[in-house]
Amino acid sequence: MSFRRLSESFPTFYATQVPTLDRTRVPGNRPVGSSNSPVQPSRTKQGNPGQSAGAIDHWSIVLLYSMGFGAMAVAALMFTMLIGVWMYGQFIWTFTHWDLANVRLAPFKSLAYGIVAATFVAGTGVGLWCFSGAAWKNRKPVRGK
Repeated sequence: MSFRRLSESFPTFYATQVPTLDRTRVPGNRPVGSSNSPVQPSRTKQGNPGQSAGAIDHWSIVLLYSMGFGAMAVAALMFTMLIGVWMYGQFIWTFTHWDLANVRLAPFKSLAYGIVAATFVAGTGVGLWCFSGAAWKNRKPVRGK
């Protein structure tokens, strides 16, 4: 099996008969650059060399992504609670028929809200720690490679 480009294997694959809007392409002539590839247009606008493309560097984006970590932490908490309710229904209620009819949850309402809020804040803090770069600043180099 040879690893050649598709244009080398099938030279008619390149669309030479497609007209362009400015009528610069002559049908049948293929523009070529170095290494037999189509000519790439030159960049006219130069970006700021201090910024990297794709970097997460504005504080509002870092905070928004960190809040996404907090939302995922709350979703993980809710999934854990769902597993807990499933285990209660599968094992405890099945064997004991204890349906928690005499347990009142109203006194624990503020505690439940506090746990959800603390989970969100902790997840946001972990996200801020990761996205700000603090998690990666004091890494030791890996030896043995």
